[in-house]
Amino acid sequence: MKYFVLLLLVLASCSENRLGPNSSSTKKISQIDSNKVVNYWRKAQYRGMYSNEYQKYLDSILLIVPDSAYFWQQKAMPLYKSRKYAVGKPFLEKAAKLNPAKYLDYSAFMKCLFSKEHQESITEFMEVKKRYGDSYVMDHTYNFYLGLNYLQLNNFEKAKEFLEKSKEQQIADFPKRKPEHAVHHLDWFYMGLAEYELQNFDKAIENLDMSLKVYKDFGDALFFKSICLTELNRELEAQAVRKRAYENAKNTINEDQVFYEVYPYQVFNKLSPMSRSK
Repeated sequence: MKYFVLLLLVLASCSENRLGPNSSSTKKISQIDSNKVVNYWRKAQYRGMYSNEYQKYLDSILLIVPDSAYFWQQKAMPLYKSRKYAVGKPFLEKAAKLNPAKYLDYSAFMKCLFSKEHQESITEFMEVKKRYGDSYVMDHTYNFYLGLNYLQLNNFEKAKEFLEKSKEQQIADFPKRKPEHAVHHLDWFYMGLAEYELQNFDKAIENLDMSLKVYKDFGDALFFKSICLTELNRELEAQAVRKRAYENAKNTINEDQVFYEVYPYQVFNKLSPMSRSK
């Protein structure tokens, strides 16, 4: 049964580009080659995605199916998660070139949160939006990641502009939900940080509070809220909120990617001295 599932995966990956709107590939593979790909892929998974053997098995697969965007992406992904961005980048670019409808937004996402190539990420997200319209990748809107890119480039007005678009998009997509639930709590968090950087401290607190309505003990949101309160000369409140922030240092950004990367403005990451007990 497991072999059959692997075979279906291989057949799908080999046909993905032929079925896609942006590919001219018409190459078909024989049953013998399909069996080889299944065997190599099974061995690659057994060896583990972070091993050199995994990469070698992927190389063998790609000799048979060089037009499979899926296997190029599978070759790139563990390298990015190992912070070997320069090594993985050509493989990710190959996947995005072969099947932009499926992987161009993923490439833009990886350049935003992993390799921090923010201008390239912006260019790719804008191209995806132009070709396919606004959508989501890895649980967030394209506009959300554009906002993050501009935050990291210190272009806070543009960051705010795209985070506003992300908010409006989610409210439109989930009209029956309350705003704090329709919009992801990280959207509210980063909107708060854009306002904070623009020194709109009252507005920053409003957005951080919306984030805290959903993630009640969000340490990073509490930390920045305390700074905003200090800026507004509300020091007694700031001290109480700051105390809560440190008490909730473990309640940081809870995305899957935090196991591989530090998010923008993530105060209580494992690399930060602020996350260590005092």
